[in-house]
Amino acid sequence: MFSIEQLSQMVQRHLGLANNVNELQITPKWTIKESPLSGRGLFATEDISPGEVLFVDHPLIYGPRSGAIIQRGCTVCCKLNTNKFYKCPKCSLLLCSEACQNNNAHYDDCRIISAWYNKVTIEEVDDTLLSRALTAIRALLLNEDQKQFMSSLQAHMLPQHGTEIRELQQFFDIPTQDAMFMTLASCVLDANAFQIATYYGRKEMGKRGLYPVSSLMNHNCVPNTRYNYNSDLQMIVKAVKPIQAGCEIFTCYTGLLWGTPARRIHLYKTKHFLCKCERCADPTERGTMLAALKCFSRECPGSLLPLEPLKSSSTWRCLECSLRVPSDNICTLQRALGSLIGSLDFGNINELENFFLKRVTRYVPKTNQIVIDLQCRLIWELGEVDGLRWHELSESRLVLKENLCRDTLRTAAALGAGDAHLRGLLLYHLHAALAERARRYPDLYEVALLSSHSGAA
Repeated sequence: MFSIEQLSQMVQRHLGLANNVNELQITPKWTIKESPLSGRGLFATEDISPGEVLFVDHPLIYGPRSGAIIQRGCTVCCKLNTNKFYKCPKCSLLLCSEACQNNNAHYDDCRIISAWYNKVTIEEVDDTLLSRALTAIRALLLNEDQKQFMSSLQAHMLPQHGTEIRELQQFFDIPTQDAMFMTLASCVLDANAFQIATYYGRKEMGKRGLYPVSSLMNHNCVPNTRYNYNSDLQMIVKAVKPIQAGCEIFTCYTGLLWGTPARRIHLYKTKHFLCKCERCADPTERGTMLAALKCFSRECPGSLLPLEPLKSSSTWRCLECSLRVPSDNICTLQRALGSLIGSLDFGNINELENFFLKRVTRYVPKTNQIVIDLQCRLIWELGEVDGLRWHELSESRLVLKENLCRDTLRTAAALGAGDAHLRGLLLYHLHAALAERARRYPDLYEVALLSSHSGAA
């Protein structure tokens, strides 16, 4: 186990905070300390203002996500929309072009994999499994300092972690030391990796990266930081609210717009802890009611919420009629709702729109996370896909798009959390809807503009 001092030195080298050439020392406004929540964490050493950049992290390793249901694409450029996929004849990794095959990144991947003795012919190797394991395979390319830094991070060592490396040994005779290190890398990735956001509009395979400094931040469902990525896949971490000296610096490991039961289940399954933050303890989730369900009494228009949201066995109670519903009944309903949503064809916008407008609120209140998720899916598609381009949208769909953007932005604002990527997308789509309205009705736009200028004067 590495000491806090040793870890701090590795972080400084990773971030380039100490430049030995000109003895320039950059001191951040945070430090690493033992956290009362879990292990180590980052803590402010000075007051930090909203918008301040705390650090710019870069991944030790990155590559395809490991989930079994992730759509697979080229292991170099991550493209999905091509009919030219083929397997490398040396390593069996999936590629889309000769340019990708000759890329330095593939050269390094291929050099590692092709050096292993094949237990089957290369054509029989499972390219999907290779893609799932590729990020951990790339850990073998790290230098000794980087390997030490990776090894200092928390790792999930339960049996369900590292399975892709064990499965890979069915196809290759991998040196024991390499297999052990890749398994460790897989377990570290499962504990710490961040999903790398795809540029809007691009159809790419999902990626993840091991951002070691960012991974030291503990979780809170209303974090005091946000992050985004630049074109070099660097993670830029900023404060979204004032952080006083001595306070812990948090990120969020779940979806911002998920309800408390969904967030806590996800955290328990993937990170092996149950969150007990203020948002989780608040049945209304700052008034957003993201987890609320319809009252079981048909005559009552009220919403059900858990009496003790930090207990999975909590009874739920209606805010209007005070009807109490046991947790088993709630779980049954939630499973049924999951099956219902799973039956939808998310590629059929007409079906989604009809379900959103006419059916979904029969089952859940309009504040429920299922409704919010459908709102977002419609926002991303209306105006952006063939047959529903901006100039093709009916007036009712244009109004719907604008309203959906505003509603979702209000929910995000009520949570007081800074999801830069989500907020940026919502503002972009709202602006595009308003721009289309101005194009269609320029006279009304000019009147509104003049009114706003006169009011400001």
